Amino acid sequence: MESREIKFTTIGLSLLVFAISLTQNALVVNYNNEIKTASSLEYLFIGSIAFMGGGLLEEIIWLASPLCLLAIVLMIKDDKRAVLVSLIASALAISFSFWNEILGAESGTMAKIVSFELGYYLWLSSILILTIGILIHYKMTLKTTLQA
Repeated sequence: MESREIKFTTIGLSLLVFAISLTQNALVVNYNNEIKTASSLEYLFIGSIAFMGGGLLEEIIWLASPLCLLAIVLMIKDDKRAVLVSLIASALAISFSFWNEILGAESGTMAKIVSFELGYYLWLSSILILTIGILIHYKMTLKTTLQA
């Protein structure tokens, strides 16, 4: 497979898995002894304003998605910074799996994470697919450059 094919297959597959993740639930939380399910789409939309409710750490994790978009743009432009940006996005997405609580309300009340659902794992997979694809693409680009 050529470097160009890897580039567009990676982007397509990553975006497809991301789109599917938005149709699934991301988390189950216990907020004030009430079990609530949160959808991935809900987190996509409210994540961008999480800092307004005191959710600075949640905002930082949410940045993984825009960083992936930036990595895609950089990859299309053959900018090697795509590697670093995608690795940062992967690190943020993976680090979220170690959380036990998430902001439950603007009052600062925390909700215990009961379980991570398919939406989270698909979101994480889309980021990892992108990162691995970018690494393979740039490894092949480097190999081609060295052979020339």
